[in-house]
Amino acid sequence: MLVEYTLEPADVTAARLLAIGIRPRLELAVFAVAVGMLLGWSVSPWKFDMLPLLIGLTASLGAFRMMQISKVNEMAMTAYHRNATLRMPTVASWDENGVSIQPAGAPVERIAWRQLQRLRENERVFLLLQPNGVMHAIPKRAFAEPMMLASFRRLARSHAGQF
Repeated sequence: MLVEYTLEPADVTAARLLAIGIRPRLELAVFAVAVGMLLGWSVSPWKFDMLPLLIGLTASLGAFRMMQISKVNEMAMTAYHRNATLRMPTVASWDENGVSIQPAGAPVERIAWRQLQRLRENERVFLLLQPNGVMHAIPKRAFAEPMMLASFRRLARSHAGQF
């Protein structure tokens, strides 16, 4: 099976965040819930003298994390604009042995499943990570049919023990 795609800046950002283990929506939700709970506690009859400090620290940590995410986004955008290969139409195909990635005008890169360090996914992309630090993002929108997406996911996960 094969899919054709062209990466968008948001795909590169999603892949970079996924590679370093950041899930912005989840983290923002956790910080919002934590601040909300602390604010709720502040108006309750139970008192805790350090509560304003906890609220301030939690909000500050949340803001700092959002700044880090913004910085990763900026770096991904810079990489997208600098690297023409990221903007080229690309074909990805897979079988029992591995995945082939070929940007237009470039040689095919064949990656055996056993050569992958890790396969990750989020709502936007599949991310293939190799031990040498090379990563390939395949946007989920490239899978025209849910059956193709399920086939790729099933095959990749069947080799998950090798990652």
